[in-house]
Amino acid sequence: MPVLAAHATTLATELGRDGEALTAADTIDPTDIVSVPRRARHLIEVARAHHGRGDTAAVLALLRTSYDTAPETALYNGYARDMARTLLRRPPAGARAEVRDLAAALGLAA
Repeated sequence: MPVLAAHATTLATELGRDGEALTAADTIDPTDIVSVPRRARHLIEVARAHHGRGDTAAVLALLRTSYDTAPETALYNGYARDMARTLLRRPPAGARAEVRDLAAALGLAA
């Protein structure tokens, strides 16, 4: 069930077990999560796991996908906003403009 894998992802992320979180996330296709806000939150949780591993390119891609999926979910999620702020300080190579665009969409000053 997709929702159970999403919960496993969140739990592992909360426990700081980023590898376990990513393994759980790999077991589902996020589009199988019927609830659009829940799908966007799942993408943010996967981004958190990548953030814990320092993979800024994956964080950016997942946050963008989360925002594109359900803008209000990403906009009001503290983790998404915190990761976007971190990306503003240290963007992935060649992605400064994309990070600024995402930050602006999330209501953050670039």
